Amino acid sequence: MAQTGARATDPAYLRYQYADSEKLRIRAETHRLYSERQDDFAAWVLGHVAPASGQALLDVGCGHGAYHAALCASGVRIVGVDASLGMVREARRHALDGGLVVSVAQGSAEAIPLRDGAFDRVLAAHMLYHVPDQARALRELRRVLRPGGRVVLVTNIAQPSPRMLEIHTSAARQLGLGATDRIDARFSMDELPLVRSVFPDAQRHVREDAFIFPTSDAVMRYYATGFADAVTPRPAGDSHRPTLMRLVEQAVEAIIDREGALRDPKGGGCFVADL
Repeated sequence: MAQTGARATDPAYLRYQYADSEKLRIRAETHRLYSERQDDFAAWVLGHVAPASGQALLDVGCGHGAYHAALCASGVRIVGVDASLGMVREARRHALDGGLVVSVAQGSAEAIPLRDGAFDRVLAAHMLYHVPDQARALRELRRVLRPGGRVVLVTNIAQPSPRMLEIHTSAARQLGLGATDRIDARFSMDELPLVRSVFPDAQRHVREDAFIFPTSDAVMRYYATGFADAVTPRPAGDSHRPTLMRLVEQAVEAIIDREGALRDPKGGGCFVADL
């Protein structure tokens, strides 16, 4: 877990992941195209946010602004904060291109550069696993939330994609490498005690799902955005990647030939708390 934590919060790795939105968009597209459930995950999340016209909403770790168009359509006034300057620039461009009234600034979840009690809603989606001091970040989320407001913390279940993890682990071992946990293991849907240490009335909402991959190409495009990095020790220059990718692709193709598709359980959810 120490190695997982180091990668999840390592500034160099985060720059590699989030200097632009390419990898993030590939992962989002994969979930959209190959999820077993047909209902939209983002719409499910926004149902828990329950935005209403005139409310002020803070999107912490906003990325390129994936939720902003739908939120603006509900009449919410949005402020986005992200630690990555690349994400801030993309969120601003997304707002400009879409004619969205969104203000975006660079900032840390551990020290949000905004006043106390300024927001009716606070959204932190798939980002707390990157924060070194999660308790401090949660206290910051509470600080900027006004009485009567709601916080929604979105993340994954503790062990998503077990079949892909098994394939990855086996391939890594063939190269004499170990496999580390996913970076999102640092903050999963198992973290209710931590969340309740700051938001005592928080409720846990889990949404079960699975990937259905009909081709190896669909798997490998997703796998290359992060899963392939989860090895120890990580070779210099990522020299392991071509052979690792080939071994994983061969294993995936064998499963698809045998079963018709690779089905891999996954799931996500959110913690919801009202002040």
